Amino acid sequence: MSREHAVLGVDIGGSSIKCCVLDACGISRHVTLQYANGKDPDTVLNMMTEIVESWNHDGPIGIGFPGLVSGNRIVDAPNMGEGWDGCDFSNRLNQRVGASIAIINDADAAALAMAKQTPGWEHEDILCLTLGTGIGSAWIKQGELEAGTEYGRMAHPQLDCSLEQWASVRTMNEESLSIEEWAERLATVLEFLLEQFSPDRFVLSGGITTSSEEWIDIIQQRMSIPVAISKYGDLTGAVGAARLHLV
Repeated sequence: MSREHAVLGVDIGGSSIKCCVLDACGISRHVTLQYANGKDPDTVLNMMTEIVESWNHDGPIGIGFPGLVSGNRIVDAPNMGEGWDGCDFSNRLNQRVGASIAIINDADAAALAMAKQTPGWEHEDILCLTLGTGIGSAWIKQGELEAGTEYGRMAHPQLDCSLEQWASVRTMNEESLSIEEWAERLATVLEFLLEQFSPDRFVLSGGITTSSEEWIDIIQQRMSIPVAISKYGDLTGAVGAARLHLV
């Protein structure tokens, strides 16, 4: 893939938008955009249009979105506020920038980035979790993406809330949990998912993984399987979104 055919990968999150350009040399540029004027569809469209134009990007665009996606349409977006349900976002963006656009769930996009980051993982059943405003989930089974799990919305039988209500990064901030307290909660979530689904490995991504040295030992001590961190850090979703045009 030459620079002329570089792909813009976009990870739309509940608290920010992360963008990167993926070309034959890898990640050639990246930026994180904070929401200053809300995060309704029109605002996000304006932000993405500005990036495309300021970067002079004329290639395809891949988007990871935090909600249920069907075709080009957003079905459900619990962490994005009003205006998203039923939004034909990719077609609206195409009308503005004229690019080929693919869109999937953000956790599925992150899993695409993590699927082949280490030789040998293509022979494992890997449960990929994206940690942020919510907890996104997707499987890579024997090297192939299995999308649409939404395990973060599952209820824990011993907790009066969903998994992401118990251990998302948003919950840590809202409840002023220490990083150690949050890590213990996340370990409880992983233990539950391990018991329910028996993955060979967990792989974690999201902005908080850039400081994983502060908490990963707490997680691993309670696990009987490996827990890895995505090598792409908080750009994992954007890299995976770009790869929608490479698979």
